[in-house]
Amino acid sequence: MIKDLSTLSTTSHYITLKGVQGIQFNHSVISTQCTVNNILKFMDVDKSVQRDTIEQQISNISKYIQYGLDGNDIYFPPMIFSARGKGTFHNETNDFHLDLDDKMYILDGQHRIKAFELLTKRLELKNDPINKDKLKKILNFPLSIQIFTNLTTDQERQLFTDINTKSSRVNNTLLIMYKNNDLCGELVKEIIQNHPSISEDRFEIRSKTTRTKLMTSATLYSLINVLNEGLLGGPMVIKSKINPDNYKLYKKRTEEFLTLLIKYAPEYAYDRNKHIIFIPNIISSIALFIYTTQKKNPAISMELLFEKVIKSFDWTHKNKELRNLAVSYNPNTKKYNFTTGVRTIKSISQYLEKIFEGGKK
Repeated sequence: MIKDLSTLSTTSHYITLKGVQGIQFNHSVISTQCTVNNILKFMDVDKSVQRDTIEQQISNISKYIQYGLDGNDIYFPPMIFSARGKGTFHNETNDFHLDLDDKMYILDGQHRIKAFELLTKRLELKNDPINKDKLKKILNFPLSIQIFTNLTTDQERQLFTDINTKSSRVNNTLLIMYKNNDLCGELVKEIIQNHPSISEDRFEIRSKTTRTKLMTSATLYSLINVLNEGLLGGPMVIKSKINPDNYKLYKKRTEEFLTLLIKYAPEYAYDRNKHIIFIPNIISSIALFIYTTQKKNPAISMELLFEKVIKSFDWTHKNKELRNLAVSYNPNTKKYNFTTGVRTIKSISQYLEKIFEGGKK
């Protein structure tokens, strides 16, 4: 949840940051917290050290920030700056003073702050009270930062390289299992821990992907929203409509889907080199088929759809019909690639609908 906090003060001449000074990698570094508003004032980018930004990455982070504006808890790792000798740290007060005309160069976090900047510019164009409040929250959002005080540009380049080659982003599977204030995430955890027929160890709750278990917690999160709402996308993209009133219904339908998925899956379905039915986008395709068909025909049971369509479908990489459904095929490995997302999910779902409606024998 984005809170209206400010942890620094600004005089007419300089910005004051409360922090702690220490040594890291044999270099002086100051750890502190700063609002987005002030970072935008003192941040600069050295193209000889930084890479060009990736628009899609900025867009994804913007959606995550919007997720925070909607009342959810969000977290960002510390940004890293190089002061290049600018600013003064006062040990007696633990204050770091930076002249308003001085700049600090960002070494890690460029996409994060660009996403905040993008949303700030959008909200500045709107004058209604709700968006004004959102703008205030964004500008006062506190970000942890580390400031290296006296790095050379060669040392900056090395640090930038190390950060971007030796670190890894927390995946959605872990985020879902550990974040709070997300009712859909709570349902994921409840189903994993208490499904009546599927043991907890059949779900992957740490790694980004799985080739031996039924699915990851992130896949289950997406499944809940596709099956019950027809919404496609990951946990940081979609805005679930789950609430205390429909929670039990979502739980019942999702548990039933999982039970039927295993019941009607082919033998050796866990062998993803042969079968595709447990691949995340295929699971979403089946869920979308169930959602769409039952929306059109509320009296049709979920099990009937599994029995009439899913059970008899060829869920192997040998199914040549899939090549006509926007699914890429590698002739060298003789396997399909289902990572293309929404288009593939919709295409396969619509094909399953045609089978059920008798459009294809």
